[in-house]
Amino acid sequence: MKKNCIGILGGGQLCQMLAEYLTEAGKNVYFIDPSSDPPAKHTKAIHIQKNYDDFKALDILISECDVITYEFENIPMESLDYLDKKIDIFPSKYILSISQNRLNEKSNFMKCGIKTPSFFKFDKDTNFERELEKTNIKLPVIIKTNTLGYDGKGQYHINSKDEIIKKINLLDKNIEYIVEEKIDFIKEFSVIIGRNHNKEIYCFEPIENIHKNGILDISISPSRISESIKNKSINLATKFVEKNNLIGILTIEMFLDKKNNILFNEIAPRPHNSGHLTRESHSISQFEMLGKILVEEKIQKPRVEKNAIMKNILGDFFINKNYKNVISEISDAPDHFVKMYHKEEAKIGRKMGHVTIFTNDIENTIVKINKLID
Repeated sequence: MKKNCIGILGGGQLCQMLAEYLTEAGKNVYFIDPSSDPPAKHTKAIHIQKNYDDFKALDILISECDVITYEFENIPMESLDYLDKKIDIFPSKYILSISQNRLNEKSNFMKCGIKTPSFFKFDKDTNFERELEKTNIKLPVIIKTNTLGYDGKGQYHINSKDEIIKKINLLDKNIEYIVEEKIDFIKEFSVIIGRNHNKEIYCFEPIENIHKNGILDISISPSRISESIKNKSINLATKFVEKNNLIGILTIEMFLDKKNNILFNEIAPRPHNSGHLTRESHSISQFEMLGKILVEEKIQKPRVEKNAIMKNILGDFFINKNYKNVISEISDAPDHFVKMYHKEEAKIGRKMGHVTIFTNDIENTIVKINKLID
């Protein structure tokens, strides 16, 4: 059955760009977001300004839409349970539940026979040094909240024994954590993979990622990895989505260590920051891929058409710079594509937009754009 109306939970920049694609393709879009002026409000999508656990708002999606998706992970599971009884949700609430809990996520990787950094469950009452010894994990490590963390939030780095007591004292007694070995990796990259109702798989080539202060700073396409690593990472991603019966798209963040081992870090069952550059540099974007899967339309295999980098524009830039002149300069430059998210308030570390640049000179392009934005 032809699907013409899509409901989205969340109204941030991912919803904004998905809604732009869908409405331009002639589809109707409704989205729920409790804020008054979210990024997706600046599209042709219809905004339902309610909380995600407002069942009357969910009923509007059920009555008006053919299918539901979401643009962030921290959605109340009760809301998904309510929706799931009456309307299709893609990716499934089961896959979302994996991504909401780091222990579930890593355990699922291991069940699929996929390597992950060593880890153990932790809370403030646990003897930290004893657990390190028991699991044979060496410092440095990262303590992460088991749920709700993103963009470096809820993370505590311990690099030496001298830091242990200080960092443990920062933890909340009522929160569950995991302790994870810090990988000495040579590359961090993401694989964005889609799977439709016919179980056909479509995969973007791996995209290399560079983080700063726990937040994605630069993405590079295609990733500077060997052909064998590229193929292996795609095969592992395919194995994971097949075992978990994905319908929709999913991003898997991966590490490549010094022994050429690929380790899964985490998943995001939605479009991903690293995939924003696909809007200009690829034959189809991550948003088009998800949109076509949701409405059950034919998908062309994604191809890299231009080598590119993406640079995130954070709130720091607006606070510290004469930003209007700089944005104008970047926008006027050849092969530079600025996308702003129309967020009301610039905050330190908040993603306000991004710029994609076509380039065959990756390193010099990164230096130049960093000088303008950082």
